[in-house]
Amino acid sequence: MGEIYDTLAIERRLHEPVRHALRGEPAPWPAELTAAEVEALITHGVVPIVYSVVHLPQLRDLAIRAAGVESQRLADLREVLAALTGRGIEALILKGSALAYQIYGSPELRPRGDTDLLIARDALEAARDALRGLGFTETPGSGDEHGVRQALFTRGPHTYDVHWSVANTAVFEGVLPFDELRRRAVALPRIAEDARGLSLVDALLLACVHRVAHHHDSDRLIWLCDIALLRDRMTVEEHQEFWEIAAERRIVGICERAAGLADEWMSRPRRHRAEDYLPAIRRDEPSRVLMNRRITRGGVLAANLRALPWRLRARRVWQLAFPPPSFIRRSFGTRSTLALPWLYVYRGARGIARLVRRV
Repeated sequence: MGEIYDTLAIERRLHEPVRHALRGEPAPWPAELTAAEVEALITHGVVPIVYSVVHLPQLRDLAIRAAGVESQRLADLREVLAALTGRGIEALILKGSALAYQIYGSPELRPRGDTDLLIARDALEAARDALRGLGFTETPGSGDEHGVRQALFTRGPHTYDVHWSVANTAVFEGVLPFDELRRRAVALPRIAEDARGLSLVDALLLACVHRVAHHHDSDRLIWLCDIALLRDRMTVEEHQEFWEIAAERRIVGICERAAGLADEWMSRPRRHRAEDYLPAIRRDEPSRVLMNRRITRGGVLAANLRALPWRLRARRVWQLAFPPPSFIRRSFGTRSTLALPWLYVYRGARGIARLVRRV
């Protein structure tokens, strides 16, 4: 499950100042922010943007730290890309790390906790070797091949999510396949001479999918800012292509929701929406179920199981129930072999209880 970022709401008195800051416009701010208000701005990932517009003393150290980390993060990414390229692996840079250099005036304005890369599935072992050769450590996975399509690598303060699919949820399986994204990929020269990321259209499709597939329709502001900036840069032809692909892949509903929330937070009129480009809009898209903010974990699991062929559903349930022992040991902080059966039972009971909880 992805993290839920909208549990810390932006206080109403900050709505208008934040809206102006997201648009790069100055506006009156309170003389002092509460600790909860600062924490909300951090959680929503907009501290650097806000500070670039209005130099609030309480945000100064956070903004300086974000700028200081950026050069280290860039140097690390260049080293990783060179190592992957040296082994013949084509990696596409995704999400925040790509967008920071693609659509933001200064990359430190786009905070992120890790770097996301997309590779072909058959390049995973070579990528593992390359990253291990650089001193990265891989976090053991749960073995849920239909729910986790990424591997996590860490070296010091730097973390990389290496994906072989753009989403972990089966509902979005095949919605943006690697070969298709690679054909439309664009250069990211601000990162490196041979760095490549998604086209504006594909980056927007992924941004819309990501906030629903991994974060259950979260209102996190930095993701909505990404969506607004991507839409700003697109031509009419690109908007047409975007909505045609969304209709073909049956994700119009989640794209409409994302565009609407982004326009609302940026105080913009309704523009470049599905009805402007599509003759008809289907309402029976399987992905729409994940926009239900009252959906339970069991509901998400059921939606993803329905998206799998029958023969794979039982396999997924088995993998959820019986992940590798290394994963269990790491999860519970033990090396004991004797404790494993009891830990599997405890984890299973806890998992069943969680199915009725909202995500």
